[in-house]
This record gives sequence, structure tokens and C-alpha cells, in this order.
Amino acid sequence: MLLCHGFTGSPQSMRPWAEDHAARGWEVDLPLLPGHATSERELAATHWQDWYECVRDAALALARENGPIAVGGLSMGGALALALAEDPELRGRIAAVVAVNPGMTLPAAANMAELIAPVVRTLPGIGSDIARGGAREEAYPRLPVRAVAQLRRLFRRTRRGLGAVEVPLLLATSRVDHTVPPTDSDIVAAGVRGPVERLSLTRSFHLATMDHDAELLFEASARFLDQHVPSPGGR
Repeated sequence: MLLCHGFTGSPQSMRPWAEDHAARGWEVDLPLLPGHATSERELAATHWQDWYECVRDAALALARENGPIAVGGLSMGGALALALAEDPELRGRIAAVVAVNPGMTLPAAANMAELIAPVVRTLPGIGSDIARGGAREEAYPRLPVRAVAQLRRLFRRTRRGLGAVEVPLLLATSRVDHTVPPTDSDIVAAGVRGPVERLSLTRSFHLATMDHDAELLFEASARFLDQHVPSPGGR
């Protein structure tokens, strides 16, 4: 299984999911996206294509070794996972998608990101939207505005291509999310052409992989993979 982390975050936010599925016998890859876990300046110098090519290369390598794979992601990582399922060159290599609070939209102000980036370089960060006390995400404290403009392009591209997603999708959505509107999951469910299974996360905020519903999510993901990823694809 290939897992994709979110915008300004790192594999740390996805490690509990990766470790859970590895313990169940799945081979899991969790790449670090370009510009992440380094510096806000490095992230500002990247483009959405850099993030996508990173996970695409990882998906191709994993599929060459294991056959058809599952891809999963949180937030921007969910959008990347869906973008992989849209890619015609990956058709037949991806058997299922698990998207957790996938991002599809940004506030209207993000439309101005490219224009204001030379003047306003960063905005307040979005990390650690977690209901569980004591849990903390390793994420940048500030958002590079140039990177927000790239995120907007990724979301727009992925949203336009949702009709190309024909593989089964497990769509997990937090009832309360201060980062991505829960209605973004409705956009995904309405746009894809494959079968959709919905999972409501009632006790977690955005970062569900580190929150109260993590075990529920992992159990549902493992069951979903068992149903839809053919052996030996992944384990």
C-alpha cells in the first residue's frame, strides 16, 4: 500500500496507519513529499507536479514489485491518491483507494495566492487539528503562500478528473474538521465513477490518523484492502 501525507506535514502523521498495515502483512511505502520536513522556503520553491511525481514514482515501483496496489492519503495526500487513480498510465496498477478527509477546495482568498505571494510570503499554519489531547503533528508553523497557489492547482486538477476514478473507494470523513470542509468528501463521492464506501469519523478532527478514530479507520482500511486488492498485490 502506498500512503501519501498532507500539505506542510510529514510521514509522521501517517506512521500509525503505515505501522498498523505493515503489522497485518501489507508492504507499505510512505514517501516524504518534496519540500516537506525541511523548511518553509524549500516548500515555497516546489510545484504540485513535484509532489505528484514523487508519489507516482513510488506507486509504479510498488506495483512493479507487488502487482495491483492500494493507495491511501490524508488531506492533500487524499487528493494525490485520487490523482493517481485518475492517471491513465496507472490503470490496472491501482486496485483501490482510501481517502481520509481529502482536500478538494480552498477558501476563496486562495485564488489570490499567486498575486500576493511576493508581498505576503507566509500565512498561519494548519497543523495539529487533532481532538485527542497530547497528540501533535510535525508540520510547518507557517504556510508558504506560493505553495498554497500550487495546492490550489492540484485540487482543481484532481477535482476535474474525478470521473476517471473507477476503482473502489473508501472515503473516511471527520464530522468536525477545522482544516478541510467535510463537504469536500461529498464532492469526491459525487464525482468518482467507481463504488464508494463511506466511513464517518465522529470523534476525530482533521488528522484522523492520529486521533480517537484511528483504530476504527485502520480496521476499515484493512478490511477494504482485503476485499479489493488481489493477492499477492501488497502482501
